[in-house]
Amino acid sequence: MAGNRRGKLKENFEGVHRNFDWAIVHCQKSVALIAGDNPKLTKSIEALAESVQLLDEMAQGIYKTL
Repeated sequence: MAGNRRGKLKENFEGVHRNFDWAIVHCQKSVALIAGDNPKLTKSIEALAESVQLLDEMAQGIYKTL
């Protein structure tokens, strides 16, 4: 466990990344469950996954600057 502010921030952003990873995995599983039965819902979940991916990239950018 980190003792200084920079280390604690890095730990926090590492946690953000792990949670975004799980969100993307769950979106992928949801799309697989739908299996093309509901194109609008599939498109919505895919858009959500893309948004999560973008947020993850932003969080990783912050992490790299710490």
